[in-house]
Amino acid sequence: MEKRNLAIFFFAGCFSTMTDGCHVRACQDLEMLLALGWRVAVYSYRNHSQWPWNAKGIDTFRARFPGVDLVLDEWNWKLAFVQKLKGVIAYFGSWPGNRALRTWLPRLTPEFDRLQRDPDLKLALVSYPWGISHLNGTPGPRMIVDTHDLSALEAMAGAPAGRLNARSMLTLRRELFYLGQADEIWSISYGEGQFLRSMLARERVRIVPPSLRSWTMKAAANAQPVYDLVFVGSNNRWNGDAISGFLTAYEKWNLPLKIAIAGSVCRDRRLTPGNGVQLLGFVDDLASLYAKARAAICPVEGTGTKIKLIEALSAGRPVFAAPGALTGLLPGYEGCVLPLDRESIATLLGNPDALRAAQEAAARYAGAYSFERVVAETSEGLAGAPMDHFIVSRNR
Repeated sequence: MEKRNLAIFFFAGCFSTMTDGCHVRACQDLEMLLALGWRVAVYSYRNHSQWPWNAKGIDTFRARFPGVDLVLDEWNWKLAFVQKLKGVIAYFGSWPGNRALRTWLPRLTPEFDRLQRDPDLKLALVSYPWGISHLNGTPGPRMIVDTHDLSALEAMAGAPAGRLNARSMLTLRRELFYLGQADEIWSISYGEGQFLRSMLARERVRIVPPSLRSWTMKAAANAQPVYDLVFVGSNNRWNGDAISGFLTAYEKWNLPLKIAIAGSVCRDRRLTPGNGVQLLGFVDDLASLYAKARAAICPVEGTGTKIKLIEALSAGRPVFAAPGALTGLLPGYEGCVLPLDRESIATLLGNPDALRAAQEAAARYAGAYSFERVVAETSEGLAGAPMDHFIVSRNR
């Protein structure tokens, strides 16, 4: 049997059912490693408090990623205590933080320890900066951290201008310390990537946007529109707050629009059908849903890159977005991502030629997020062997 270098992919809980945006990103990371020829083992905790690995999640994973090892350990109070302790020590940085993150305790994670003994282990890709503190020791000879988004920037965004609180600054200090341990940093967001390049060694920060490969304009072009606007989101507080706030403002606009809301966010009790609004619940075929809509909305502020926004653009649908949703986008979105206000929506939807041009601009712009392009631009050093100048010696 052909021997291939091993990469460990770590996500703390189950991501295969893709109920959240971070799960979509995790699947994309895993798909990139596989496309580049790595032998991959996914490491996670079976009993994660938010996303446990139940039978459905495991079956979905094995069906989607045949041949990929799923390696699960049990999260327990000892690991939780050590993780909290590492988080506190990380505030002090430098020597004590480095020593804490390298600390390995025997018999806590037998499956992780088994992976560490594989002679072909060359790479670990860790989801989230804090993911490092959830591991029992150092994960591999070379470590990449996918930031997903930065908690500190999210906390700062919610504070009054010029009045940052101590908690957000301490969170930033800790996140930067974690990221300083990585040989390479992946940022899903263009804006956050530029920020990290100004705070850390620039050459170690790589902007890796969402990678999509399942959307085609053909289906969208042949469909008859049923909805004027569509919003897709999971049931978290950011999505719920954003879409309920938008609908409250929309009630005063006096526009006869048909708006579809899809995803588990429909379980939010603040959302009710009526006034042209339909709650569709979970939708398996999002491509067909976008094909039935003239445009999409993204009222969600915050950090990172909104994958729902990229999905809509990839389906050839322009997006009316909140200002905070723009910071994560690659440059060049102006022709297809527009302000989320009454005037912009009424103007574009009332002009068939302008709408068609915006839809075409969306499809062109989304090419920057195609799976093939993102993989090609991220492939340096990931084609089966680590880059010598990125390897950092670690005492185990």
